[in-house]
Amino acid sequence: MTLNETSRILSIIAAAYPRFQVDRAGLTLQVWHEMLGDLDYRIVQMAVQKLILENPFPPAIADVRKQAAEISTPKEEQLDPAEAWGEVEKAIRYFGSYREEEALASMSPAVAKVAKYMGWREICLSEEPGVVRGQFLKMFSQVQEREKKEALLPEKLKNDIAMLANKHDFKLIEGGKK
Repeated sequence: MTLNETSRILSIIAAAYPRFQVDRAGLTLQVWHEMLGDLDYRIVQMAVQKLILENPFPPAIADVRKQAAEISTPKEEQLDPAEAWGEVEKAIRYFGSYREEEALASMSPAVAKVAKYMGWREICLSEEPGVVRGQFLKMFSQVQEREKKEALLPEKLKNDIAMLANKHDFKLIEGGKK
């Protein structure tokens, strides 16, 4: 999204919420552009329109990013934990414990990730399916929440965090020298 498009988004918000303030020095524009500039203008525009219709108060940057992520996430990736467990049960019936690769390939990526974390064979051969189901549902919710939070971060911020983490890992490998 360009700086001009960010300015248009702020104008839309200001028109819908008369008390929404955009400073004269342009700091508001700069901050909003820095935090939303990596997103597609049309998606941000739809997110803002949806927020205006749903909320009596002006949206924060976090609200816009959450709404934009929701809009741009395909429906097939918006599984709730029960639907995810349904995919696992279907794969267990169809592929069993011996055809793990095919079973994982048949699932959506998030479901396959959790099934892999838990161990496909262990899921299939468990003598207590209710316990495994509960563990899966909890883990799936946690993984989904973590991925949603990461998806909300601007690309530049993700890269900066990754660079810091890599530097930290490198220092740990060197023996903690600073």
